[in-house]
Amino acid sequence: MSVKVRERPKGSGVWWLFIDHRGQRKSKKIGKDKRLATEAAKKLSAKLVLNDMALGTEEKEPLPLFKDYAQQWLHGYVKPLRKPSTFERYEQAMKHILPIIGNKPLDQITRGDVRDVLLRIFQQGLSNSSVSIARDAISGPFGHAVDAELIQVNPGIGVLKRLGLERRQQLSIEPLTRDEVDLFLTTCQNREPGYYEFFLCAFRTGMRLGELIALHWGDIDFNGKFIVVRRSYRRGKLDTTKTGKERRVDMSDQLETALRNLLTRRKREALSTGKGEPVEIVFHQDGDYLPQNTVRNVFNRILRKAGLRKVRIHDMRHTFASLLLSNGESPVYVKEQLGHSSISITVDIYGHLIPSSNRKAVNRLDSQLSATYPQPSKTEKLQVVDIAANS
Repeated sequence: MSVKVRERPKGSGVWWLFIDHRGQRKSKKIGKDKRLATEAAKKLSAKLVLNDMALGTEEKEPLPLFKDYAQQWLHGYVKPLRKPSTFERYEQAMKHILPIIGNKPLDQITRGDVRDVLLRIFQQGLSNSSVSIARDAISGPFGHAVDAELIQVNPGIGVLKRLGLERRQQLSIEPLTRDEVDLFLTTCQNREPGYYEFFLCAFRTGMRLGELIALHWGDIDFNGKFIVVRRSYRRGKLDTTKTGKERRVDMSDQLETALRNLLTRRKREALSTGKGEPVEIVFHQDGDYLPQNTVRNVFNRILRKAGLRKVRIHDMRHTFASLLLSNGESPVYVKEQLGHSSISITVDIYGHLIPSSNRKAVNRLDSQLSATYPQPSKTEKLQVVDIAANS
C-alpha cells in the first residue's frame, strides 16, 4: 500500500495523490496547496490501514491530447535524435493524422481509430510506403506514452499487417555489367574528365552518393589502402552515415593510383593560387561540396553519351555489390564494405546474385567420405541352400 504526492504536470504547481492499494491504482487531484496535499496523504494512508475508505470514486488525471503529445515526441525526441529527413517525413505525415485523431486524449484512441486513419490516407492515393510512415508517426508517440506508463497498450502495433498495407521492400536493382562499367568510365574520362575519380570511387567502393560528396582527404589512408567513411552530405548539410557508424572500405590499386594523382593535381592547383594547402574536400566545386543534383545530371549525361541504358545513380552501389558477389566474394565482406546494419539486409537484396553451385565444395565432401567409408568390394554369389531338405 502507498499514497504518494506528486506534481502533475511537472512545474504546473498542481498536486495530486496517487494511491496504490490492494492491486488498485487511483489518483485524486488536490490543488495548488502542497501542504494540504501532504496532510491529505497522511490521513488517507491512515484510513486505508483501517480499511475505512473504499476506492473507486477518485478522479483520474486527464491524459494529454494526441496532437499535443505528438508534438512533444516530434520536437523532443525525433528532431534532436533522428536524421532531419526522418523528422520531415513524420512532420509531413502528421498533417494527415492530426485532423482525424489529434483532438482525442491518448487513452481514448483505439486500434479502430488508427485503422481508419491509415485507410483514409491509403484511399487518398498515397503509396504503401507513405502509409507505413504515417503508422510510424502514430505509433511513436504511443510508444513513448507506454514507456511513461500513461497507457498500457500501443494501438498502432499490428494494424498495417492486418490491413495488408505493410511497406513492400524494393528489391528491384539494375546493376551494370563489368563491360558497361568500363564503357561508362571510359566515356567519363573522355567527355567529363573532372568527374572521373568521383565515379571510379563510386564503382570501386560502393559508397553512397552523400558519402562520396562528403569525403575528405583525411579519410583516405594511402598506405593502408582504405577509406574511412565518416559522414554524409545531404540537403546542404553534413550528417552521420545512414547507420550512424563509421566503416572502412578497401581501395583497389586502380582507385588508389587515381586518387594519388588527383591529390597531386590539387596540391599543384593550391600552390599556383597561393593557398598552400589543397581544399580538404576530395571532390569539390569551387571549394564547396558538390550539389547532389549536379552529380546526378552529370551521371545521366555520361549514360547518354556512352549509349548505355538508363539506371539510377544508386545503382552504382548495387553494381559494386553484384560484381563482388558474382566473383564469389563472401556476403559478409560485401556487407562490411557497404555498411549494412545486418547481413540479412545484404542477403535480402543481393541473395539471388550469390553463386548457388560450387562443384568443388561438394567434391571435397565426397573425398572425406570416401577416405572414411571405402566402397565395398564385389562379393561372391551366395549359394542357396534348401534348409528343409537337409533338416
